[in-house]
Amino acid sequence: MAEPVLLSILFADRVITENNNKKGIIGTFDRFMSPSFPVIFPPWGIYVAITNLIGKHQFVLTLTVIDTDQVVLPIEGEFESAGIDGVVELTLNLNGVSFPEAGRYNLSVHVDGELIGSRVLKVDLLNQIDV
Repeated sequence: MAEPVLLSILFADRVITENNNKKGIIGTFDRFMSPSFPVIFPPWGIYVAITNLIGKHQFVLTLTVIDTDQVVLPIEGEFESAGIDGVVELTLNLNGVSFPEAGRYNLSVHVDGELIGSRVLKVDLLNQIDV
């Protein structure tokens, strides 16, 4: 069986799918900022692209606080890839995700129970921004 290849993980203000199935990824970022916590940020999106798979597969995206391993966003689903050269694009627009504290969060991507990649999302206290 082929090993999945993670092509990208992007955080964005919004991810849209056009009529021709092209994706529009609007306003990419790597951090949120807030003057206080816990906080719920305005709607935002996640774009994940995976290749090198054929058939149906289960996926899990998990956003956790790195320091405590607290899960703040668990997403599970299924996708199907028609061919090994195809790219599966997972587009998620989120609302109401609560961030309990400032710090580093990790978005991990699992396919069929195996970790294929991850990305850090920084969540900063507004007056303590790293430049």
